[in-house]
Amino acid sequence: MPGRLKADATRLTAILLCIITAGCVSQRQGTFASQDPEQAEEDYVRLGLAYIQNDRYDRARRHLDRALEINDESAPAIAARALISEEEGEYRLAEERFRRALDLEPEYTRGRAHFGVFLYNRGRYEEALEQFRKASEDTDYDRRAGVFVNLARAAGQLERHDEAAEAYKRAMQLRRGSTTDHIGAITSLIDAGRYAEARPLYRRLTMRIERSRDASHTPASLLAGIRLARESGGDQEASELAEQLRERFPDSEEYQQYRTMVSDE
Repeated sequence: MPGRLKADATRLTAILLCIITAGCVSQRQGTFASQDPEQAEEDYVRLGLAYIQNDRYDRARRHLDRALEINDESAPAIAARALISEEEGEYRLAEERFRRALDLEPEYTRGRAHFGVFLYNRGRYEEALEQFRKASEDTDYDRRAGVFVNLARAAGQLERHDEAAEAYKRAMQLRRGSTTDHIGAITSLIDAGRYAEARPLYRRLTMRIERSRDASHTPASLLAGIRLARESGGDQEASELAEQLRERFPDSEEYQQYRTMVSDE
């Protein structure tokens, strides 16, 4: 079923791409009974996911139950029910449903990616990492870049910075132009002590920022620049970047990290 994974630094969130307006939903509900059962199952799951996206869980359940009436071993429907359980705080049931879906259909990459997000958000980074590794092997998965980003974040939580760096670089290859992936790769390389590899990536990033009207430095990119400059003895450059960080993002986590880094010297 359509879906996407997005992530921030502290929590990963499953974002479903099956956003259908309420009007479209009401227009299509009555057509499923006369459809081929397999197509009807797929449509009910899609509508269920659309309602999940809009926090309308009762309606989502109704459509997912209809899908399960057609096929009680529908992995997408069971995984979608797991998403509802997760949102409602029924974490044990959510896990049972994710595992059931993957037992029924081990190659259901989207469900595996969502399960990885679930595990990450429970702080179970090792298990999440394993799910993301398996999901990343599906070369036909349309959201593979997002899986690599989530893999990188899970690896970073476990301080496996080399693996995180490689995962971010794979994401960069799959969705070119992503500043977030670019910065993630730079930061992970620095964390891994691979400064020689981080520097050319950082130069590419700064060149893109300078040439673009839309791109600009983020707290993470400024901190990465500070760390690279300090490691190479560029005190003046580090001070200038630190001043930008202080002026533009005084409340950011990165500025607090910079202050800690300086105070620890």
